[in-house]
This record gives sequence, structure tokens and C-alpha cells, in this order.
Amino acid sequence: MNRAVRRGLFVVLTIAVGLLAAFDGSRAANPVAGPAALEERNEAVNRLAGLNEQERALVAELLDWDVRIEAARQEHERLTGEIPVVRQALADSEAGLQVTREQLRAGRDRLGQWVNFLYRYGPVAYLEVILSAVDFNDFVARAESVKTIIISQVRLLEEVRDLQRRQEEQAETLRQAQAGLTAKTTALSQKLVEMDRDRAGREAFLADLRQQSTGLADEVLQSETVLYQSITSLRYLLSHLNTLPWNSLSPEKFSLSGRGLRIEFADQEINKVFFGQDDPNLASLSVRSSSGLFAISGRAEAAGTDFRMEGAFVLDGDGKVRFQPARVLLAGLPVTSEVLKYIASEQSLSVDLGDRTRGYRLTDIRSEEGKLIVELYQPSLPPGP
Repeated sequence: MNRAVRRGLFVVLTIAVGLLAAFDGSRAANPVAGPAALEERNEAVNRLAGLNEQERALVAELLDWDVRIEAARQEHERLTGEIPVVRQALADSEAGLQVTREQLRAGRDRLGQWVNFLYRYGPVAYLEVILSAVDFNDFVARAESVKTIIISQVRLLEEVRDLQRRQEEQAETLRQAQAGLTAKTTALSQKLVEMDRDRAGREAFLADLRQQSTGLADEVLQSETVLYQSITSLRYLLSHLNTLPWNSLSPEKFSLSGRGLRIEFADQEINKVFFGQDDPNLASLSVRSSSGLFAISGRAEAAGTDFRMEGAFVLDGDGKVRFQPARVLLAGLPVTSEVLKYIASEQSLSVDLGDRTRGYRLTDIRSEEGKLIVELYQPSLPPGP
């Protein structure tokens, strides 16, 4: 085995000691939560999920109310703006109708006066025309002629009457339009009042739901914090990672590529070496790696439930590695983000690996299916013997 390979294997064993040393530290006293507390927590989580679902539905409903109310307000403004236009058109139509009526009345008076004057005093009075007939047939003919002349004068008045009739119809149409707009505006005003009242009621209901959710979320936070503190096996693991037998791990595979070194640790090897050594504090634990996810699972006997902690390893600069928890599940239900932050803050989750790489620089640490991958890079090769 050449010098570079031996150096790579040495690095494998030394860096493994510090991969998760950030988890050291523990609390002196751990509260114990039994199955009853877990059941209460699960019920509270389910109720909280139901409240959150109701809250989301109410928020969507209120948004719909806002859209409908705004549409109704715009319609109300449009109708209100149309009323003065119709009112002015009606006033103009009625004024024109009044003028036409006066013209018709004046024309009718003038025609009567004109016919009566000509009948009695014209240059050839209608009465004289009729009375000068030589016989009955001539009388009928003369009377028909007079009738024709009078009818031709009356036609002028009929045209004025037609104009009056059209104007009356137009005015009636405008009056109906004005009445319809007024009725619609009044009804819409009442509807807006009712919509605002209904929306206010739903908004008050939403405020009550949010108050309930806040109180229930506080209960869940407290119960989950106590439950986490009762999981002694996980807390023991996080506080004793630096004392685990990392040096006893055997890489499943390693490979050199130029100045790069890739090391693979299988989940089976980690579980056998870490949790198969008759330590009762670790006996229920196991790890499982998947793409981008490192999970620690076990049994919380005090709470009577299973747990699972998921996260990923990230580089923190200058040879430091930090484990970043993403999710913790109790009885299959994820804990709240506040509890997750509490878990992350309770332990030191970073470690400085700069003095453990023996000339190699840590470039990546990640989980893949069934294994943990560590990649190193040697900036410069050491001189030969």
C-alpha cells in the first residue's frame, strides 16, 4: 500500500472521530413523560392541524368576500353614476315634451281661429262657397272641397301630435330606467351592508380560531419539549457522539482520484459498531442514510413511542462541520418548528475538523442511500522520504 493510500486511511479514522462531535453536552435532569402525555400531545397536534385547516379555509373565504364586496361596490358606484345621467336625460325629454305640447295647443288654437275666420269672413268664405251651389250635387262637391282643405291643415297638427307621442314614450322609458336604477342602487346598498356584516362575523370567527390555535400551539410546544427531554437514548447519543468508537469503523469503500480522497461508511457498519456493543443507552438506536438525509431512529421507552430525527451534514467553513436537523418525529408526527429550534439549540451541533484531516481539506460530507460519504482534498502532496 503506497504512502498516499496509508495517509488516506489514517485520515478516515481520525476524521470519523470528529464528524458529529458537535452533539456533546446534555441536561442533568430529564423529565419523564408517559404514554398519557404522548396521547394528549398527539390529540393536541391533530386538533391544531384541524384548526389550521379551518383557518386556511376562512382566510380563503375572507379573500372571496373581499372580491365580492369590491365587485358590489364598483357596481354600486356605476349605478350611482348612471342615475344623474338618466335624470338629466329625463328632464331634457320632459322639457322638450312641454314645448311640443304648447306648440300643439297653440297650433290647434290657430287652426280653429283660421278655419272659423275663413268660414265666415274670408275673401270667398267657406259658407258662401257651400251656399252658392247651384244644386245638391254641386253642394256636395263644394263641401268635399272645403273638407279637403281643412284636413290638409289638420295634418300639420297630426305631425306635432306624433312628435308629442314619441316624446311621451321616451320620457316614460327614462322614468322607468330611473326608477329601476334607484331600486337597484337601494337593493345593492342593503346588500353591501349585509355583506360587510357577514364578513365581519367570519373575521371575528377567524380571530377566535387564531386565539385557540395560539393557545393549543403553546400546549403542543410544552408537551413536545417535555417528551423530547424524556427521550434519554437520543439525548445520550447526542451528548456522547465524541466518545463513540469511531476508530473501530471500517470504511466500506474508499477511492483516490488525484489529490482527492472519497470515503464511504455503510449504515450497517455504523449500527454494528455504535449500537451493537451492549450499551443499554444505545441499544434501541439505529441510523439510516438516504439521499441528502441522515436519520437516527429509536424507541423512547418512557413515552412508549418511536422517534426519528432527520437532518443533514453541512460544511461550516474552515474545516468545520455542522449537523442541521430538519425534522423530528414523535409517534410519526413531526414536532413543531419551535421545538426543532429548541433541540438544535440544546446541543452544540458543529465541530472543528481542521486539525484532524492530516493535510487534507474537507470538501464535502453527505448522505447517500445506505452510506455516509466523506470527501477530502490534499492541496499539496508531501515530499517523499
